Amino acid sequence: MKRFSVFSSYFCITRCFIMKRNILILFSAAAIALLIVSQIVWVQQLVERDKQRLETELKQTLESIVAFCLSKQVSGNLDNLNFEMKPADPGTIPQNAVIKGSFDTKEYSSDKNLGNFLVGVFAEDLLQENKIPLEPIDSLFRKEFAFYPEIAAYSMSIEKNDSTMRDRYVGQHARTVLKDTANGVNILIPIGKTGKYRYHAQVVFRPTIFTQRLRSTVAFSAIAIILISILLIYQLAGLKRQANELEAHKHAVTGIVHDLKSPLAYVYTLLSVFEKNEPGDQKKEMFSRAKARVKYLSNKIEVLLSAMKSKDQSLRICREPYNFTSRCREIIEELRVIYNGKDIAYSIEPQEEVILSADPVYFDACVRNLLDNAVKYSGDKPYIRISAVGDDRYIYLSFADNGKGIAKKDQKKIFREFYCADKSSSLKNHGIGLAFTRRIVQAHSGKITVESSVGEGSVFTILLPKKISEKYGTDKSIIG
Repeated sequence: MKRFSVFSSYFCITRCFIMKRNILILFSAAAIALLIVSQIVWVQQLVERDKQRLETELKQTLESIVAFCLSKQVSGNLDNLNFEMKPADPGTIPQNAVIKGSFDTKEYSSDKNLGNFLVGVFAEDLLQENKIPLEPIDSLFRKEFAFYPEIAAYSMSIEKNDSTMRDRYVGQHARTVLKDTANGVNILIPIGKTGKYRYHAQVVFRPTIFTQRLRSTVAFSAIAIILISILLIYQLAGLKRQANELEAHKHAVTGIVHDLKSPLAYVYTLLSVFEKNEPGDQKKEMFSRAKARVKYLSNKIEVLLSAMKSKDQSLRICREPYNFTSRCREIIEELRVIYNGKDIAYSIEPQEEVILSADPVYFDACVRNLLDNAVKYSGDKPYIRISAVGDDRYIYLSFADNGKGIAKKDQKKIFREFYCADKSSSLKNHGIGLAFTRRIVQAHSGKITVESSVGEGSVFTILLPKKISEKYGTDKSIIG
């Protein structure tokens, strides 16, 4: 039965790794792709936002500079400009009319501002004569624009309708770079009052202007993505290698289990011949019992082979009446033959038969594994105390021994696959039995616990739900 539990665990673990490996690969690839896409989208959004903010600052700076330069140019040409201001005749003003006006020598912030109006009108005359230069605007732009060092090339021009009156190009290969008007940022500022004239600036920034603030963050993110990818690939490679090994174990175990059928059939036939030719009743009974055990093992092999062909990873429980007390006694008698050098003693409470509702194949493996461990790790004189009690919720099946015990740090780990608490021990332990036992108990809607102290033995307790046991007719002495 120990062999059965080992084979079953190998099968389940192999199938689990094979299925989870493909799912993990897909999820890992999707996670990496999502991380990369999210980083790209995030950077693009920040770049676009930074670009918009920079365009806004560029436009505000140029509007302020152009307005200032126009004012200076107009104030320097007042002697050459003809204008006359006449007060309105009071007689021509309607009785209830309201006259409003403003003039501010410091700032022209309103289209209705008188000073701004005068600048616009006089600038129109200067524009007609093409007397507004670009050099002062360019000079102020170099000094006032905070991001000027990041400009690769730019042009300035004063245009009348669709024709260029003045232009200025700054930067290496500026004319070539700015040949396409869609390249860079274009700023258009109306000049004058007729709408014929406008100031046009086309600015191309260096590639780093929009990303210089994000360079360290993007670099860190890229390094993180690369490291995560390397770690995932490494883990996936390890899982694939482990899955291949487990798959190879599965095929080997399947072949071994299948090959066991022939010698078992031969042993069964041979025992039948001995039973038939044996005149003594006592020995006939021994041969009959041996045949029953061989047949029992053969049936378990059939169940195991069927499970290996199934695609379902869960244990399929077929509940039947299970004689717990009788099976414990029978298994201990078998263990006495296996461990013939040990003086095994045990006690069972209650003495009368306890009948559980459980899968006879799987639950037998569970009980056998716990009793086998109790004998194996309890020195030359094992003493096992088996008890079955119940309360309003659970049935408690306890297996206590006088063995060497389990350290506190190992008690939560012993139910993991392939975990060995005492690797220095000469006793063979593959770390599969207890993991498979827990799976069997969980398949029966129960749970298993352990209490142990080093040097004082261990107590393994199986808790089975009472309602399920009642449904399947558990013995009344346990139900209470």
